[in-house]
Amino acid sequence: YMAYAGIMAKSCHSEEGEEEEKEEEEKEEEEAEDSFEEKEMEKQKLLSQQARLHTRGAAEMVLQMVSACRGERGAMVSSTLKLGIAILNGGNADVQQKMLEYLKAKREVGFFQSVQALMQTCSVLDLNAFERQNKAEGLGMVTEEGTIISRENGEKVMSDDEFTQDLFRLLQLLCEGHNNDFQNYLRTQTGNTTTINIIICTVDYLLRLQESISDFYWYYSGKDVIDEQGKRNFSKAMAVAKQVFNSLTEYIQGPCTGNQQSLAHSRLWDAVVGFLHVFAHMMKKLAQDSSQLGLLKELLDLQKDMVVMLLSLLEGNVVNGTIARQMVDMLVESSSNVTMILKFFDMFLKLRDIVSSDAFRHFVTDPRGLISKKDFQKAMDSQKQYEPDEIQFLLSCSEADENEMIDVESFAQRFQEPARDIGFNVAVLLTNLSEHVPHDQRLKTFLEQAESILDYFRPFLGRIEIMGAARRIERIYFEISGANKAQWEMPQVKESKRQFIFDVVNEGGEAEKMELFVNFCEDTIFEMQIASRISEEEAPRDEEEEEDEDREEEEPAEAPAPALPGLGA
Repeated sequence: YMAYAGIMAKSCHSEEGEEEEKEEEEKEEEEAEDSFEEKEMEKQKLLSQQARLHTRGAAEMVLQMVSACRGERGAMVSSTLKLGIAILNGGNADVQQKMLEYLKAKREVGFFQSVQALMQTCSVLDLNAFERQNKAEGLGMVTEEGTIISRENGEKVMSDDEFTQDLFRLLQLLCEGHNNDFQNYLRTQTGNTTTINIIICTVDYLLRLQESISDFYWYYSGKDVIDEQGKRNFSKAMAVAKQVFNSLTEYIQGPCTGNQQSLAHSRLWDAVVGFLHVFAHMMKKLAQDSSQLGLLKELLDLQKDMVVMLLSLLEGNVVNGTIARQMVDMLVESSSNVTMILKFFDMFLKLRDIVSSDAFRHFVTDPRGLISKKDFQKAMDSQKQYEPDEIQFLLSCSEADENEMIDVESFAQRFQEPARDIGFNVAVLLTNLSEHVPHDQRLKTFLEQAESILDYFRPFLGRIEIMGAARRIERIYFEISGANKAQWEMPQVKESKRQFIFDVVNEGGEAEKMELFVNFCEDTIFEMQIASRISEEEAPRDEEEEEDEDREEEEPAEAPAPALPGLGA
């Protein structure tokens, strides 16, 4: 069975995990030669393979096998989860519908009982077991084979991390694409004698996981650095937490108001408060050691996914609604940690612009762009942008060479991208909250603290208004890239805007205005895409020309020909 399930899963490219899919998407965006048609063909090929399997009963088989395990983990259950992920990959609506119809028709309570039991058996970081292991190693205890007890690959701490991620990934894919029917069915199995709220079960596991991560943080808080074993354990826990947040996001996006309310009245807020404490203190610790930057990136990625989940909770909510007020209460409870997080991002968002300024460059005398720690401090003091303790923190985060010199460009760039990613989502969250609870004085205090971050992102904060499922106008925020801003200001696009405004003013009815608007959007997007391609093609040419010029300058001038007798040179 396991071999068969593995072959079926491979036919649907299940070996590509979510992270690999994201990396591929980024590569596809960068490679202009990958056409839309090629991507569509790949998608259709995947759908065809999934259809072949689910029409032959693979979807029902996955549900039956999970039900049959009765909450006991094993190799067969692992293979089944991977098969389920493979046939649902991409949010296959036909497979989702087939599974939902089967569960409703059979009134299959066993599936949900097994999922609940599996979640309860999913492990978290165990500090006591970790300490016992360390003591055993310290005493030189050996196994029967005579080898020292090894912690290699963190086998004894959270050894089921892959299984746990697969379980929550399967649940995420059941709801992928805002499948409202399945979202609601995970919460309440209408018609069944026993109903299990998978939303609450997920939160219960998340809270256990958060508490275990906090325990590990306290263990390492008194140490200078987190050792390799600690990094492995933190990485495992954060990868699982990331998946759980992604699942929670998919449970509620759309929005699914029933699941939003279920989450709002759960212990989710306790877990978020705990994570905010870990984020605030671990970011500060990890940023000060270059050997810990890999773990810092994982921590920041997790933080980003948590903020996205919080944003999803606000989808479709009314002004002064319960969820928005609860979120403000949570921020107030974590005010000191939120302030630390805002301060961290603010420092690194400003840094790149500051080190690029002429006033700062005045202190950089080395042609390689290096600066001594002493001159760095002087340059930062002269900018009047940072408090003395912030400058000291930045110095502690910098990495000096053997001559105590800092590469300022590399240093500023190191934290810029993650600070932008998460800082933008934090800016959107605070902006959203300010619209949901406009007169809350406590929130205004946070907005004042975050004013610098909000000002930084305001030029890049796009907004559209859509008619939501509840027939209410909703505001959706998105990031406008610097490249798109530049294209928007190009002469040909400006001319299109001018013509559009002229036509709209002079055209009559709403239908004509809407048609003009749609045409303008399509034409402008096309113009911007063409402009982007042209600029990408011109960039390599410019680089080649510069290289040619450099070569010409480097080549010595040819010696003048000797003058002929009787003639001037």
